[in-house]
Amino acid sequence: MRKLALCASFAVLALAVGASGQPPTVSPAVLFSKGFVGVYRLAPSGPVRRLVGTDIRPLAVAADGTAAGVRAADRGQDGPLFIARGTTRTELPHSGDGVHCVAFSGDGSRVVYVSGKAVLAKPSPGLEYFRIDGTLWLADIANPERARAIDSGTFAVSECPLPAPAGQRFAYRLQTAPGVWELRLYRYGGVATVADEQTPIPSNHDRSFAFAPNGTLAFIRADELWVGHRRIASRLVRKLAPHQRASHAMALDFSSDGRLIAASLGDKTAIFRLNGRLLRVVHGHLIDWSGSQGVLTIGAMIAFYRYPVRGRVRVLAYHFKLPAVSDPAGDWFVYPLASRGRLAFRRADGSLLRNVSLHFVAVPLAATNGRGRIDLPAGSY
Repeated sequence: MRKLALCASFAVLALAVGASGQPPTVSPAVLFSKGFVGVYRLAPSGPVRRLVGTDIRPLAVAADGTAAGVRAADRGQDGPLFIARGTTRTELPHSGDGVHCVAFSGDGSRVVYVSGKAVLAKPSPGLEYFRIDGTLWLADIANPERARAIDSGTFAVSECPLPAPAGQRFAYRLQTAPGVWELRLYRYGGVATVADEQTPIPSNHDRSFAFAPNGTLAFIRADELWVGHRRIASRLVRKLAPHQRASHAMALDFSSDGRLIAASLGDKTAIFRLNGRLLRVVHGHLIDWSGSQGVLTIGAMIAFYRYPVRGRVRVLAYHFKLPAVSDPAGDWFVYPLASRGRLAFRRADGSLLRNVSLHFVAVPLAATNGRGRIDLPAGSY
């Protein structure tokens, strides 16, 4: 369980809220919650701005700060799910008996969510994941009461729908038969199968698929890494996860410029060029990119590392269990220092850009470039 550490002894930035609950100007910024409730916005310069009140526990955010979440006290995500804009709350249908896997489309006009309860599954000794036997719903933000079902079956919380950077496409995993999982792609009204795999669970940690900035879908299938229709690497388990229990603990993400891709199995991360050339294998599980200049991982002693594509590693924090997120343009990344009640902005090269003192633990939800593009944390502790 994540524990919140409240630190009241630091200087506090003033919270500025516009009349509509939205910031008066749009610029690159991080969107974050206050100890898992509310939505706030902070740019590399300027004050903190509150966008959504602390009555909402956000499960997803759009680039403009619109949130989809449950009531603050609903830690089990029993539902219902609400669209929250400023002080406006709109309940989404079919979300009153458990709701998970919430995501906005890349253009912010749609939201998807899976209805149902998450239960612990143990398909084999030492292998566990949370599954949902439920329905995947799609709602138009302008008319949320008209949500429609687009798929149903067994979903994994670790393989939730992921939006493409632009438009209304989502990728997700679905179990179609015992031991068979399909990677599916929803796009503008239709669903197509991209790949299937015989496995107890593709990944029980983070998603085994990712979108490039240009919309290309990459995925790990069995022991291979695919980018679009090309297999660029194989024998991933041999390179990264010799222990069987680690072979399902995946994470995958592209660099900000889309020229590199990082893949994690267990506590090792590999950096590849898109032609399949292996550049480096580093310690720790992938959390996000440092722009396009390196990767951010969590490793031994729960340390938060920055590994450049070439060069020496740097430890940025210890006892780190919260998300970090990179600016979609690749200029900076941000992460919380929970014990100090701070948010740290660093440039892609790792140098300090800004260190902001808060009176609460900030939990990064996403970063936006100010032009509608959003980046979500790639991995988790």
